[in-house]
Amino acid sequence: MIRGVLTGFLTACLLAGCGVSHGPISGGTLARLNALAVTPEQGARIMEGRKIATRSYPPPSGVVRVPMRMDDAGLPRVKVSLNGRRHEDIVLDTGATMTVLDAALAVRNRLATAPSVRPEMTGVMGNESGMGAVIETMQLGPWRLDNLPCVVRLQRSSGGLDFLSSDFAISVLGFHLAQKHCSHLTLDYPRREVEFGFGGFRGPTSRHHAKASFRLKAGVPMARVSVGKMSWEAIVDTGSCFGVEIDQKLAQRLGYGTGGQAISGNFFLIGVGGTSTPEKAGVRVITVPRMTVLGSTFPKAQIDVMPGAPRIGSYFLQNYRVTFDLRRQLVWLEW
Repeated sequence: MIRGVLTGFLTACLLAGCGVSHGPISGGTLARLNALAVTPEQGARIMEGRKIATRSYPPPSGVVRVPMRMDDAGLPRVKVSLNGRRHEDIVLDTGATMTVLDAALAVRNRLATAPSVRPEMTGVMGNESGMGAVIETMQLGPWRLDNLPCVVRLQRSSGGLDFLSSDFAISVLGFHLAQKHCSHLTLDYPRREVEFGFGGFRGPTSRHHAKASFRLKAGVPMARVSVGKMSWEAIVDTGSCFGVEIDQKLAQRLGYGTGGQAISGNFFLIGVGGTSTPEKAGVRVITVPRMTVLGSTFPKAQIDVMPGAPRIGSYFLQNYRVTFDLRRQLVWLEW
């Protein structure tokens, strides 16, 4: 039903004088997830043979536009209704293969679970197992989807003081949502709007634009970044709050094994797989003479050196109208 899942979600949370922990959800929450296991009646509606019968009902106009909110970490969020219940504010994460939902959110919206299905998720901060589940009805503006597969997290991060703590719920809409059902996906960061298209992308509307090809790898879009004679593939990852990111090994290959500006402060890196401080993760910023990314070249460009696969995150994308032309496998930037 659901195999391995890649999620590039990474956020930074400011917690002055506090600590962050990461561990399994409570036994009570796990019991409630198990109690939501698919019934025979639900199975008859959800399955066609051995496959989940996902159905998409786009509006006659062929396009859906919904408001996009930027959260405190600089990540794009949209309002989604699950199973006809209240609207949830969820990150739109092109760096995630599938939709991944927090356990408490899954219980609150009564998702149909498959407790024996435990897909492995690979995140920026490490790996963790989840639980397979199905959203029987999802409403995103006028667009409805039935029987959308997803993964429920069985881990949670929390932080604060002993007498006052809070959980950091990670819920993301994965790239499969657009890749399997749309002709294009646009995140218009300046206008705070997301567009799901179904009839084909007609091209940029601005005279100022650039484009680059991408390919799908593990279900997420990968585009090339180059510095000098070296180039590499990076996930175009709206679920990361940073800019252009590489790991320590790639930094060494570029000749920046050391140096740059070390990042420190009272904040934590939080993602699927765990948490870390910037000091422990060795986060630093290097400056390269020229960098080409998504069809444009930038002089004296900054690159973040940090854990995980190379990514192009929302801090870089935030000044653009970003369109994934899914039929031609092109990503467009407009400004």
